Amino acid sequence: MAVSNKELNTVINSYEDNVSDHMDSDAAQTRADLIDFYLGEPYGNERDGYSKIVTREVYQTVENIKADVAELFIADDETVRFEPEGPEDVLGAQQATDYIRYVFYRQNDGFSVILDSLMDGLLQRQGVIKRWRHMEDTKTNHTFENVSQDAFAVLMADPEVEMVEFEEILEEDTGFLYYNGKLIRTKEYSETKVEVIAPENFAIDQNAVKIKDARYVRQRDLVTKSDLLDMGFALKDIEKASTSSGYDEYDSPERVARNFDGDYDQDDDNAVTPRYDLHEIYMRYDRNQDDHDELVKVCRVGNVIMNVEEVDEIPFEIWTPIRMPHKLTGLCPADAAAPLQKVKSQLWRNQLDNQYNLNNGRPVVVEGQVDLDSVMSSKPGAPYIVKHPNAISFPQQPAFGQHTYNMMGIADQMLEQNVGSTDNSISPDILHGNTAAGAVSQVLSKRQARVRLIAREFGEFLRKVFMGIYELEIAFADDRKIFRLDNRFVEVDPRDWKARNDVTVLVGLGNGSKTEQLFHMQQTMAAQQAMISSGGMGITVTPQQIVQLQEDMVRLYDKSANGRYFTQPPMEFTGQPQPQEPSVQEQAVIAQIQLEREKLEIEKAELAIKEQEFLLKVKEHEDENEFKIAELNLEARSERPVKIGN
Repeated sequence: MAVSNKELNTVINSYEDNVSDHMDSDAAQTRADLIDFYLGEPYGNERDGYSKIVTREVYQTVENIKADVAELFIADDETVRFEPEGPEDVLGAQQATDYIRYVFYRQNDGFSVILDSLMDGLLQRQGVIKRWRHMEDTKTNHTFENVSQDAFAVLMADPEVEMVEFEEILEEDTGFLYYNGKLIRTKEYSETKVEVIAPENFAIDQNAVKIKDARYVRQRDLVTKSDLLDMGFALKDIEKASTSSGYDEYDSPERVARNFDGDYDQDDDNAVTPRYDLHEIYMRYDRNQDDHDELVKVCRVGNVIMNVEEVDEIPFEIWTPIRMPHKLTGLCPADAAAPLQKVKSQLWRNQLDNQYNLNNGRPVVVEGQVDLDSVMSSKPGAPYIVKHPNAISFPQQPAFGQHTYNMMGIADQMLEQNVGSTDNSISPDILHGNTAAGAVSQVLSKRQARVRLIAREFGEFLRKVFMGIYELEIAFADDRKIFRLDNRFVEVDPRDWKARNDVTVLVGLGNGSKTEQLFHMQQTMAAQQAMISSGGMGITVTPQQIVQLQEDMVRLYDKSANGRYFTQPPMEFTGQPQPQEPSVQEQAVIAQIQLEREKLEIEKAELAIKEQEFLLKVKEHEDENEFKIAELNLEARSERPVKIGN
């Protein structure tokens, strides 16, 4: 059995009294004070007739670091990249990277999202981004004429179509029915939204260390009745909540401090269009009373609960520039710069007051012997009206300018040590994690190390945001998407995407870093060629790896080069040439050559036979001669005539 709304309100109220960023809390006032320091507002201790100068160390610190870090994530086209999980996933990972970047930078003005969340963190200790799936019904009016009976039946059966009016027309010659009329087509539209939440509108329980494990998270916003109706809330609940929404309480210290031009009046704005104080709450609570906490989303206006539903996740990501162990929100560079700004402002005030006294003098007058109006005049060359020559004198004023300047120098050194922020901007190429060690050791100061660490913190924050967008696109994918990438249109289908957990955030990809990467890639290509020369093709180096390296080299300067200049060979190709079937002409030539070859072999065999016959005849002749010689020798020994032959 689910708990009642009354019980749920009690739990919510107990959390609200103890959230970390309640409007009346010290955190809210601290953030408001930091905004005042950033804007150079007076400190409240100013005196008439004395210097009221306010130095801008907080502004200088925040803007210098913001410019350094923002450049890293805005200047390069692939700050965040999904890594392939294998050779077969190279194109899929690149496709996911391109589309998620399109959703973030194009659909949601990622440029402003990065700058605003970065600014909130540097000045207000925390930057918060919310990403969610926005769904709404779009209605379009249509007029139709001469629609056939079958087509009209299809329209009537379409659940997206609401028939407003129609008329039936009978064609007398043919007896066919036609229809004219008007209809409203309602189509469900959804897209992923990314929004920066102002720190004063976000609250989380004080014990939270990770936002995903928080027991209570709340976003607050001022909305109109129309907004609430568009969200699907019942009109009776909205009207019931109208008297319980505290408009005046919404003027938080941060909002008042941020309104430096003084043109905005909450009361006047609310008088024109009444606003409702909407709380979107994510809390872990045993709603079903089964001894297990569920993550529920509660929408509440005042003390009226509009909706309660179970959800899978808390849709916020938070970052803080300077971590505090075991605490979700830490500190920011403005915290360290603010006290030094106050010190330098006072030093400058003292110096200017002293310089004014040196320039104009501070006279000693004899009462009743001088005209005070002439003495008080600061016009150059104006005379002093006195009754006695010695009635006015100008004692020497102490000049402490050098001492003041020394103190200012010490304050600047302290600012450098505490914050690491000076006017010398850090190069994005230096911040790159893969910069040559020699260059890093040469230029990497304490300031640069601190800024790089802040950049890493912000990069991890963006990594989580991009992963959340990816998961939303998969969860709500219902069709193919066509988006523009550079100067071409690309089609993707998030329904085919795999679950991923490997997202790389690249920090510091300036032009110098690109040149350096290209140099290393060229070295890698030379190493590949050396391996190929020694017979490593298909063994230590594959054709796919060669093509991928070429693609990566081109993509450093042309992000649209994917597949435009090189074609990835199939996985089964190893780089060894495959035998090809000869053509008909080639087969005929091969056959003729083979025939000639066979003829030569026959002639060679016949010649060998003839040679053998000749040798046999020679052998027979030799044997015959030897026999005749033997007979002659025998005759000679017997001394008797021997008849030879016939």
